Amino acid sequence: MKTIPLSAKGFAEFVLAGPSKKATIVRNILKPKSTEAQVIVLYYARAIRIIRLYHTKRNDREYLKHEIHGLEKKLEAATTNQARSGLRNNLRAIRSYMDIYGHRKRKIVPRPRIYYTHGNVRLSASPDLAVQEDGRLKLVKLGTTKKGASPDLVRIMLRVMYQAAIAEYEVQPHDVVYFDVTNALRMRSSVEDSDLAITIDNGCDTLAGMV
Repeated sequence: MKTIPLSAKGFAEFVLAGPSKKATIVRNILKPKSTEAQVIVLYYARAIRIIRLYHTKRNDREYLKHEIHGLEKKLEAATTNQARSGLRNNLRAIRSYMDIYGHRKRKIVPRPRIYYTHGNVRLSASPDLAVQEDGRLKLVKLGTTKKGASPDLVRIMLRVMYQAAIAEYEVQPHDVVYFDVTNALRMRSSVEDSDLAITIDNGCDTLAGMV
């Protein structure tokens, strides 16, 4: 059987979608484009790099101040709307992250490549950031939706990530976190979402039947 690949977020959208939207998602699987996860990581490369080095330098506030000032100068000098938007959003992402996590002692570690497989459906569930904190691995998914992703979508996405992660790592549901950089919204996976395991497997079966 041919493997059917889909991102955790794309799968969550599929599960919650009506028949027409499901068909559209299936068409996109058959003619894949750049995945949203790759786009997010590339778009926020500046912010992720600064956050990574900030923690590597033991939460060096002087380093952070210098890097933010550098981005602000680039923003002032930017000549296109696209460049200004990218710089502005990276600055917002850094400030949103620092408001909540800036004081924590974290070590940024390589993002694990993790997948959840059911039948011939393979869901990519790699985080956008992975950190070690208090001896625990924590996986962070970045969101960028202006209005915020729906709670149900985030719950399914995080549960897929958790189920993919436990096959290789010692993590608890609360170690899998969604962080929306546009509004500082945080959500964690929960032990109460264990019922979603059936929903996910049923969704995989439905997807496989449509491809």
